Amino acid sequence: MENINKLEKIKRPWVVAHRGYSGRYPENTASAFEAAIGAGADMIELDVCLTKDRIPVVIHDQTLERTTDGHGLVSEFTLSELKKLDAGSWFSPEFKGESIPTLEEVLLQIRGKISVNIEIKPESYESAGPADAIEKQICIMVEKFGMNESVLISSFEHSFFPRIKLWHSKDNNQTSLRIAPLQEKEFSEENVLKLCKGTEAYSFHPDERFLTPSLIKILKASSFRTIAYTINDEKRIEQLAKWGVTGIITDEPELMWKVLRKLNSNE
Repeated sequence: MENINKLEKIKRPWVVAHRGYSGRYPENTASAFEAAIGAGADMIELDVCLTKDRIPVVIHDQTLERTTDGHGLVSEFTLSELKKLDAGSWFSPEFKGESIPTLEEVLLQIRGKISVNIEIKPESYESAGPADAIEKQICIMVEKFGMNESVLISSFEHSFFPRIKLWHSKDNNQTSLRIAPLQEKEFSEENVLKLCKGTEAYSFHPDERFLTPSLIKILKASSFRTIAYTINDEKRIEQLAKWGVTGIITDEPELMWKVLRKLNSNE
């Protein structure tokens, strides 16, 4: 079920696999994405930033140390240099040889199989807006692969959004790509509503600690969806499901399915 329009018909919260099935596989790798599909996730969430030679790659941190055997800033290495790194052994020896994937590789891997939430890392924002800016490249790639209806673009850097709307509508006559502002700090309901309206958001992605039933209700009344991150606790998943959240970003899609099945059997 790769089309987001189809997901909207589901009554339960969407299962969004955080960096793929990152609870059991090395995050943001082909293995993690394949496993998320195998676990029946509705959507994959992944992170994108630029290499030195300006290729969008899928990695969370600005630096290489935590998830590879490399050292330094991702942006200071070319794609061919990054491809030589091991992005799996840090998690477990069985994943030795996993590489940092490009966004293009991942989209080709998952196309037609699952929806995807592409998170653009704030450090990739360029105020000058060059022709090969990361957001422009993403728009072109999504269009090229015919994935407009299965992509959601989120970021903590909300300045990306007007450009995505502008560039995407300029390049084709289709509907704009779905936009999702991320928020990691506490917020007022009034400000969130203003943010969603101002960015013409599809959904709002808050840190789950600051989510309330009231906010979900207010956003829903204005046709905005709420997708919270990152929840791996059974009781919290159950609580948010009862609150009517649109989606839950989790490292453990199978655990979330277990909770949803339990709730379904209790109804």
